[in-house]
Amino acid sequence: MPVQPLESRQPGTPKNINIAVLYAQADEDYWQGLKKHFTGLANIHKNIRIWAATDVELGGEVLRETKEELKKADITLMLISPDFINDKVIDGEARFLLETYAHFSRSDEYRKNERFIVPVLLNHLYGWEDIYDEQYDIEDLRVFDKILSSSDNLDEAYARITKSLEEYIERINAKGVKIIIPTWIGFIPGIMYNDGFVRNKNISLYQKYKREIQFSLNDDVDQVCDAFKTGEANLIWSTIDRLPYVIDKVRDWRPRVIYQASWSNGADAILARKNIRSVEELKGKTIHFPLDSPSQTFLHYVLREHKLSLQDVRLAPQRHANLDQLAKAFMNNKKIDALVLWSPFVEACLNETKDVHVLAHSGQYPNLIADVLVASEEYISLNREELQEMLKGWLLEVQEFIGAPRYQESAVEVLINAILRPLPAIIPSTIRTSLVEALTNYFESSLAKVHLCTHDDNLHFFGLGPHRDDQLGGKLYDKFLALEYPHLVNDPGLQWANIVDASLIEGLGL
Repeated sequence: MPVQPLESRQPGTPKNINIAVLYAQADEDYWQGLKKHFTGLANIHKNIRIWAATDVELGGEVLRETKEELKKADITLMLISPDFINDKVIDGEARFLLETYAHFSRSDEYRKNERFIVPVLLNHLYGWEDIYDEQYDIEDLRVFDKILSSSDNLDEAYARITKSLEEYIERINAKGVKIIIPTWIGFIPGIMYNDGFVRNKNISLYQKYKREIQFSLNDDVDQVCDAFKTGEANLIWSTIDRLPYVIDKVRDWRPRVIYQASWSNGADAILARKNIRSVEELKGKTIHFPLDSPSQTFLHYVLREHKLSLQDVRLAPQRHANLDQLAKAFMNNKKIDALVLWSPFVEACLNETKDVHVLAHSGQYPNLIADVLVASEEYISLNREELQEMLKGWLLEVQEFIGAPRYQESAVEVLINAILRPLPAIIPSTIRTSLVEALTNYFESSLAKVHLCTHDDNLHFFGLGPHRDDQLGGKLYDKFLALEYPHLVNDPGLQWANIVDASLIEGLGL
């Protein structure tokens, strides 16, 4: 049966690093020897929790608990022996663990930074390296080989194992939460919580769990998905209209939607030459927009609402487009009749081009374009406490934004400083001043066109609490799945219930 987790001398300290120990009952004495060293480890590192299980009286409930513990374990110690291999329950749990590990360690980045498995070979076991070949090449892991036949005494062997675990603990504590967001004001509460884009030790996430946050900007959906798959990003952005595409692209990593950041409330827009006075007058006109973006979805939606088919206009999707260049091309090329983009690029076009106006914007179509954060099922299991602490801080920043113009001004300053910081010092101060003025105008205008989502908005989006009968996010997702991706409508892996983890929001207790 499960052994009670070892507690440090400060039981009230948050514990976000889980260590699981898997062994057979016949090897209980070796676990007890290790346990003495691990007690000291738990007193040195206050944020670790150590859990162990044997094969005694393992019933259905306990078996489920064991699987859950192994899923969320940052570090797993497997005490391998003939009894370990011959016990069907323990051996089965080991195979489950290694299959899970193999699934999420396809890149060096993931293997280095996400979770660690440490096999300890207690004594001689012929062919042990090949026993788990169907699940994982276990010899690729760090292995403590044959500690019973070691010339050292057992306490020295246990001390080496404990030291190895301490190195892993320090590596886990040094990890940052890497988040990729778009050039979009709707994620600014998270940036404010972190007081900028770079790592910050003054936030509650670090003070409680020794974890920092690092934001980076990327508007290219394909590049964002690639970063997610290699482990270079732990959380990525998506708009709900593009979500089927994103989920399909990274489905092997079991992506889950965990948070709604914002609604576009006028920020997405169709810009047209002033001689085009209505959406209907787009018929036969050339329209540029970034491919596989919310702009594409918004354009398709507005055309349908005005009884125009996609064949009625000359669609010119721009693949891998730099949004600045896309906006400049529209400003300088009168042969482009219309452009679909979002703030602050919309404001740039309006300010620098006299013959352009807004033909339609998302404020006229409320609750249409939503921004969400996506994490892998694996990452959620390993970092549940950290993610909840981050989302709590994020949502408290949203509360600060509501009805606080001065706070909004300071938020824009933080965002601008984060953008200007990488610029070379050689750039003259006059140019920097003009950049600050331009960015301030753009972002302040953008803030007026976004709805930053509160905790209640998230409950409504995920169909929780008082909104259980009105799952807004699911309805909207199903609509876009049918309109934009009809070939994926019946794909089980892309159904709303299978791509959402609302437990983080539900468990916040705000």
